[in-house]
Amino acid sequence: MAERVFTLPDLGEGLEEAIVSAWLVTEGDTVTLNQPFVEIETAKATVEVPAPFAGRVAKLHVAAGETLPVGAPLATFEVDGAGEASSIAATPAVRKLAKDLGVDLSMIAGSGPGGRVTREDVERATSDPSEVSTREIALDETGEQVWHVTTSTDMEAVPLSLTRRAIADRLSEVAAIPAVTTFRTVDCMALEAVRADLDVSPLPVVVRALAEVCRDHPMLNAAWDGERILIFHEVRVAIAIDTAAGLLVPVIPDVGSLAIREIAAAIERLARAARDGSLKPTNTSGPTIAVTNTGSYGSEFGTPLLNPGHAVTIALGVIEPRALVIYGSVQARPACTLSLTFDHRVLDGATVGRAFGALVELLESRERLDALPR
Repeated sequence: MAERVFTLPDLGEGLEEAIVSAWLVTEGDTVTLNQPFVEIETAKATVEVPAPFAGRVAKLHVAAGETLPVGAPLATFEVDGAGEASSIAATPAVRKLAKDLGVDLSMIAGSGPGGRVTREDVERATSDPSEVSTREIALDETGEQVWHVTTSTDMEAVPLSLTRRAIADRLSEVAAIPAVTTFRTVDCMALEAVRADLDVSPLPVVVRALAEVCRDHPMLNAAWDGERILIFHEVRVAIAIDTAAGLLVPVIPDVGSLAIREIAAAIERLARAARDGSLKPTNTSGPTIAVTNTGSYGSEFGTPLLNPGHAVTIALGVIEPRALVIYGSVQARPACTLSLTFDHRVLDGATVGRAFGALVELLESRERLDALPR
C-alpha cells in the first residue's frame, strides 16, 4: 500500500482558498474512485469533491469548518500500486523547526505558494490559543456555527467567511458605479388582492410585473460594458436572500416565460438552497436586473445597491396602511414604497421615470395584474 496526498484543487476561476464545510467520510473508510468525500464551500457555492483515488482514507488533514488555501493538503489515501507518497512542501529549516517543536507537518495547511508550509505556519501551530484575545466561529457537535470565546478583551475579531469576503470585494466594485436612487409610492390594494388569490407573497407578483414592463422599456434590462451598453432580451432576475453567511443573490432565469406561481416556487427553492448552502454556481450567474424585498424585515424603503452586470436594482418596502388621496378623499389603504437604483451611465432620469411609472401603474391595476400568467 502506498500513500497519496490529495491537495485542495482550484474549484473555480480565481479561487485562492475555501472552507471544508463537511467531511462525507471518516479516517479508515474505504472509498471508490470519484465517490464524493468532502463538501467544500467557495465564495459562491458549496460543492462536493469526488475522491481522486480508490482506497482507504488514511488521514483527514483539516477539521470541518477550517479554511485552507488551494494546494494545501486535504486528505491522504492509501492506494494499491500508487507509488510513493507525495512529499510535504517545506524547507529543511522549517522541517527542523517542526521536529524541534514536535509539530506534525502533515497536519498543517501551508500558507505559502503552492501550499508550502512556512515557519509562521509551524509557529502558529504551537501557539497557545488562550493567548489570542479574539472571539471566533467554531462548529458544534451538530455542525452548526457557534461563537467560541477564547479570552475576554475590549475588542473582538470576527473571522471573514469566504461569502462575507466576496461580498466586501463586490461592494468595493459597486462603489465605483455612478448610481442614483428614485422612489415611488404604490397603492397596493390590487397587489394585495391578487397575491391573496394566488396564496403567494407580494414579491413574485412584483417580479413578474417587472418582466412585463421590461418588454416595453428594455433599457431597464441592460448593463454597462465599459465601451458599450448591452440590452438583454431575456429577463434574469437576481433575488436578494438573507442567510446566516451573508446576503446571497441567486438568479431566476427567463422570468418573462414564467407564471406568478412558478416564480414563487423558484424563489422558495433558491432561498432554501441559499440558506442550506446547496446553491450551485449556475444559480448565481448571469443576472440582468435585481429585486430585493426589504419589507420582509419591516423596512419602509431603502437605497438598494447595484451589482456590476446589470443597471437596475429595485427594492420593495413593507406593505402597510397609509393615508392616500383617492379621487380627492383621504383613505387608509395598503401601500408601499418602491425604490429603484440605476446606473446613470446606462439610464437617464427621464427614461427611468417613464419605466418606473409604468411599473407602478401595472401594480396598481387589478385588471392588468389579473392578465399576467398565473
